[in-house]
Amino acid sequence: MDNKSLLKFLRHYFHHSDFKNETQKTAITTILKRNSDVFVSFPSGYGRSISYLLPSLIYWNKMAIVIIPLLSRITQQINNLRRFHINAEVVSSLTTPAEKLRIYGDLQSGTVAHINFLYVTPDQVSTLEFKLLVSNLMKNKKLSYIIVDEAHCENQWIYGQKNTEYHPLGRLKKDCKDIPWIVATATAGVDVIDFLRRVLYIRDDPTCFIKFSIPVFRPNIYYDVIQDDIFGISIPHLTKYLEEYLNGDNIYRGAPSAGRPSGLIFCKTRQVTEQLAKDLKENGISIAAYHSGLEQTERNAVRNSFMKGFYQVLTVTSLSGMEINKPSIRVVVHWGLPSSISAYYNETGQAGKDGHPARCRIFLTKKSTAFYNEINEGVLVTEMNSVYTMDTIQKTAKRFLVFLHSRYMKDYCEGLKCRHKFISEYFGDVKMECIDKCDICSAMSNDFYGGRSSIRLELLQMGMSAYIKNICSKYQELEKNNLLTATDALNIIKVCDQLVKANKACQPEATVKTLKDHKEPKEVKNVDVEPLPSSSLVENDDKKDEDSLPSS
Repeated sequence: MDNKSLLKFLRHYFHHSDFKNETQKTAITTILKRNSDVFVSFPSGYGRSISYLLPSLIYWNKMAIVIIPLLSRITQQINNLRRFHINAEVVSSLTTPAEKLRIYGDLQSGTVAHINFLYVTPDQVSTLEFKLLVSNLMKNKKLSYIIVDEAHCENQWIYGQKNTEYHPLGRLKKDCKDIPWIVATATAGVDVIDFLRRVLYIRDDPTCFIKFSIPVFRPNIYYDVIQDDIFGISIPHLTKYLEEYLNGDNIYRGAPSAGRPSGLIFCKTRQVTEQLAKDLKENGISIAAYHSGLEQTERNAVRNSFMKGFYQVLTVTSLSGMEINKPSIRVVVHWGLPSSISAYYNETGQAGKDGHPARCRIFLTKKSTAFYNEINEGVLVTEMNSVYTMDTIQKTAKRFLVFLHSRYMKDYCEGLKCRHKFISEYFGDVKMECIDKCDICSAMSNDFYGGRSSIRLELLQMGMSAYIKNICSKYQELEKNNLLTATDALNIIKVCDQLVKANKACQPEATVKTLKDHKEPKEVKNVDVEPLPSSSLVENDDKKDEDSLPSS
């Protein structure tokens, strides 16, 4: 199909005058050929959904099946399609028997042209009704594509108790070997992609499995991390941060119709969302808590109020936060250590979807990362080597993988590597030039805190003794205010670097201590780990986020 015809369909169905980017256009053209399986990896805001929706609609006399693990995302997509007068139905564990009977009846009665998409959750694939429907569609040649979207959510299955729900997809793939499959994701780690490829029996062959991806680097996002290991991050500091980057003079506000800038704060548990919202509200922030523990009517009211701008900020749990689709989100905060790099990247994808500047910050304490050390990693490895039954091996392996994901996240927070570069390397992506789009690169640039040459100049002008006193007073001020950012830490490291060089110049025979000269780090038990970064919140909240995924 030529470009002119494609644009005509794009305008007709979605009212877009052009494609989001060239990669999206190429992916759509390839999918339309229906001669291979396709993998689409686009960050939020780059047109992932339309890459498979448009080809499915062009084959107007057939229907596409879309499999998505999160029911909230299914609801969101169906609502968006219906705004464009595109017919779609959903079958999940929450669908009533009468409604299932109606939907399956309509599809098998030959009125498939009236339903363009059938959305299902993974648990429905193994049901008898679904199998009969697929068989009927295949027999009558009415099935265009089978699509697995939101593949980056697969961590919920691979490392949780629902990993078996995706194995029926492998049997479905074998039964529908002549139907092209599309796997779509905002971005998934190598482990998730490998898991899906194995489950779906897809050969890693570029002729039968074509991949399209857009680099994960988002130049409009500024990443930084706030750490403190004394008393915890204070609510007033978070309040100041929200006020500065949501209501400050230099914030991009967009068109009046976009509403005022908004923010999301991702929390570990429902209890934390409630407490943090209460604390921030007392400090003048227009905020509400949003999680699956609320009654449905209250959830809808909170979400609608946020979308209309009555609330400027929401405290959310992970799954509930991903339900929100608002382009004017300028700030995303993580109140505690995110579960993985993949989860963090996708959750921060909620910020700056309109392509304009946004900021993403992690607040955490040293205590929240203390468990993820070399000693405990060694303990888990020993446990893996000492189990013999398949069940215990799988459980121990999952624990170890979850530990590694948190360890990577700890390295991201406590390391001195460019935040964007760290994320790109994690996903095996190309490394883009950050320059000043994260706290690490901002601190290392010559025009921020002076750079190394400026420090050398200050040393010469002030003298070593006066300069050390100056640095100590700055550190004491940080300690007094319970704050130590990566930027401040880098500045102190630069000073130490100069002091070491000066010391070596005076003592050229100085020796370096070996690892044996240092005491081994004390093992920290998991029960001692503080998962929350605020002393104003409950210190040991055993009630984890109970946002449930669709299940049978």
